[in-house]
Amino acid sequence: MRPRKVVEKTIRTKLHFTFDPPLRDRLLARAMHEQEQSQDTEPALAGPVIRRTIMRSPSMKWAAAAVVVAAVGTGLIGIWHKGGQAAYAFAQTVEAMQGKRSFHIQTYHQQRRHDEFWAEFDEQGRLLRFRQKEGNGPEGSLVTFWEDGIRNQHLSPPSGIRLIQRLDNTDGGLEGLEQFDPETIVQEIQALVDEGKAIMEVQDPPPFAKLKTIRVTCTDGKALKRILVVDPVTKFVVRIDDYWGREGEGLTHKGIEVLEYNEAMDPRLFKPDCPEDTIVIDQVSQEVGMAQGQMTDQEAAVATLREALSALEKEDYTSACKLCGGVPRGFLIEHFGRLRPASAVTFDSPEYVQNVLPVYRVKCTYEVERDGQMETINPVFIVREACGQPGRWYVTWHVFPGEGTGSSDED
Repeated sequence: MRPRKVVEKTIRTKLHFTFDPPLRDRLLARAMHEQEQSQDTEPALAGPVIRRTIMRSPSMKWAAAAVVVAAVGTGLIGIWHKGGQAAYAFAQTVEAMQGKRSFHIQTYHQQRRHDEFWAEFDEQGRLLRFRQKEGNGPEGSLVTFWEDGIRNQHLSPPSGIRLIQRLDNTDGGLEGLEQFDPETIVQEIQALVDEGKAIMEVQDPPPFAKLKTIRVTCTDGKALKRILVVDPVTKFVVRIDDYWGREGEGLTHKGIEVLEYNEAMDPRLFKPDCPEDTIVIDQVSQEVGMAQGQMTDQEAAVATLREALSALEKEDYTSACKLCGGVPRGFLIEHFGRLRPASAVTFDSPEYVQNVLPVYRVKCTYEVERDGQMETINPVFIVREACGQPGRWYVTWHVFPGEGTGSSDED
């Protein structure tokens, strides 16, 4: 057999891809040129020898890589394939996961369960409603519902609070959901591979397994590695694990398990079902907080807290409840009456907390009366801009995700 035919046969059988005649001629011409320039002096062009030549010679490695890269660029194969079957085309997964109507996923952080999401979309892929469950420890869990521009957040007992706010999908508050969207993730991966910013490899499953494992490694220096698990029957991605950092130095891990995709969901999943004794803080049907006016964010945070503590000192609970985000009067008196100032209040500089909307931690110092004695305390309060009420600020007595960390209690 002539060398050209041997090279062509070897590349075709060992590298597992097909190509059209014009591309074949260009790639084989380059491969033959590199082979002729090689100093490898193996006496025969048998199949195993050619494969060794390719793996030993830098120029032939380049030629082999050029074959794969060119084939990927023309859509002929999706990834470098480690196995004996025909190459798996990742484009099949991208196509299969287009036009999402719903998904149900479980997220992981450092190999541990984190959040659980349910989401439904319209025919144009726009979000209709979602449900998110976070945590399940002794402090309870937080379940968030969103539909028609209204967000409900329910902190289970012992907190037992339900917060209702207006949040349009265009406000930026729902952007975080995109990072868990399986359709968006596979499209981003395909784009990285097409642009040469990532390398993708697939491993055939052993005979007893049913799923394919795909490894994606970024080449832009970000040290990001992704491991995808694909169902070869449906072509759906069923698991995605991201790793950052260097091997041996402790990798950061985030994962997504796709529990359901494009399945019909029970409408009751998206309806809050809270116990009767739940404390409801409704920021949709009432105006809350204080107007910022011409003040800076820092000035507004301190001014709002000053007014709230002043109203509490005067036992003006109508104003205090409004400045504290619309909490019910009984809840304010029961839980925070002990923070009623009995002296002038001094404020530390506000500490900014990263968030979609501005949030600040404000520490202050003043005296309270306890059992007939004056006592100095240093409580830390969270003050933030009201969601759905731009330009209005309030003191939040309870920390919800996105409001930062801190305590409205004494240090």
